[in-house]
Amino acid sequence: MVVAEKELGRRLQLVQGIHWLYGVQGDPYAALLRGHHGPDPREAYARNREAGPLWRSRLGTWVTARYATAAELLALPVADGGPLPAAVPQPQVAVAWDRGLPAPDPAVRPAADRVRALAGRACERILAGLRGEVDLVAEVCARVPVEVLADLHGLAGADRERLAGACAAAAPALDAALAPPSYEDAARLSDAVAALRGLLGETAVLRAVVEVRAAQELVAGALGALVAGPGRWARLAGRGREGAAAVVAETLRHDPPVKVHVFTAAADTEAAGQRIAAGEQVAVLIGAANRDPEVFARPDVFDPDRAGAAGAGPRPLVPTPYGVSLEPFAEIVAETVVAALAAACPRMRAAGPAVRCPRTPVTGGLLKVPVLF
Repeated sequence: MVVAEKELGRRLQLVQGIHWLYGVQGDPYAALLRGHHGPDPREAYARNREAGPLWRSRLGTWVTARYATAAELLALPVADGGPLPAAVPQPQVAVAWDRGLPAPDPAVRPAADRVRALAGRACERILAGLRGEVDLVAEVCARVPVEVLADLHGLAGADRERLAGACAAAAPALDAALAPPSYEDAARLSDAVAALRGLLGETAVLRAVVEVRAAQELVAGALGALVAGPGRWARLAGRGREGAAAVVAETLRHDPPVKVHVFTAAADTEAAGQRIAAGEQVAVLIGAANRDPEVFARPDVFDPDRAGAAGAGPRPLVPTPYGVSLEPFAEIVAETVVAALAAACPRMRAAGPAVRCPRTPVTGGLLKVPVLF
């Protein structure tokens, strides 16, 4: 046990040091993974786009931050997690929390109507007890997805409480593989994955970890943007589910819940004039590609009416991290929460600026969205 603890601590320090060194030396992808760009990622996104349509980081990863190349790469087949070819350098992985977990079956997904109904009931229970100044992340965004997951698996009593604790401890998982967490967070993450195996069965763990965190971030990103803009919340209040769907679609573009999608190429391929060998690691910077000024007008502006009534224009890129689709769970939970809050609290307003957690390059890590009900 002591040897394993030392090895984990050594690996975390090594990966963190490599990111720092290459970032300082000008590698924009390594700098992005360090997560020291503050709450506004625009400069970091721009630096990665300027590096080229597809370029190789000193970390050994192929990187794109441009929409057209990103869309092409997201369509590639992904390696199944088996051993890499001997000639391919091993990517730096901070915490391999998903090791040994079976890939989710894409055909096994909850029905959209059921997710919507369960999310609606969870909103009724949670919103009924909220008054005065509230942190939406802690009280709504983090709670509703876990309530829906518990209902989908029929958990009650102490098992629901254990699930909530395990999901909270597993929240850093998406970021931990690329950006080394603290040793304590890494240890809690390992224990949380074990707890989720026991509660849900191992075939459901990857889906649970990804869906809950993605739903939390998608809800938080939507609500944070709405209450930050003058008049946005009031305009939404009368638009119901249609308005909520437009808000969530724009949040997927402007502040996606998964901002960096990394995968291993399953076969030799070419993209943007570069040859990618089977087994090489590819990073698609979703957050940057969805703000590509070559594709989106006013890319840094949050505009739920961007697509118009007909849904025209380019669609935001949405990845499948660890093989998990973000629909229907994350998108429908987000739409339901936004619509329920708008109906129940039409005069809600910000009580202070939203706060993001540092060193969360994958999720963006909204830590707090304070509002007054």
